[in-house]
Amino acid sequence: MTRPRLPVDVIGWISQRTRGVLVAASLMTLVGLALMVWSMAQPTPMPVILAMSVGQGLGILAFVLFGVVVLVDQLRRQRDAGAHDAAASSGIPAITPGELPVPTPGSAAPSHEAPP
Repeated sequence: MTRPRLPVDVIGWISQRTRGVLVAASLMTLVGLALMVWSMAQPTPMPVILAMSVGQGLGILAFVLFGVVVLVDQLRRQRDAGAHDAAASSGIPAITPGELPVPTPGSAAPSHEAPP
């Protein structure tokens, strides 16, 4: 049974733009809070209506953006840890290209083939 997966493009896009998405969420939160403070400082109908509609909408959208960034970061970390665990459990040592052993002449194992 296969698990439903998020499209890789969306995860990659959000991973590349994490800082920008978090800045946008922070700015939306600050604007929403400013509307709330305005409605408390001047409790007339228009500031209250703006705070209850626009301010609340910006706050919810900012929270959703923050949650999506956290979710994508968690998915990326799990994927990286899973790849590391799979390599470790397979018994194959993880060797980077710079760590490959270089054979020296005469260190080759004897061949069991018949000479020509």
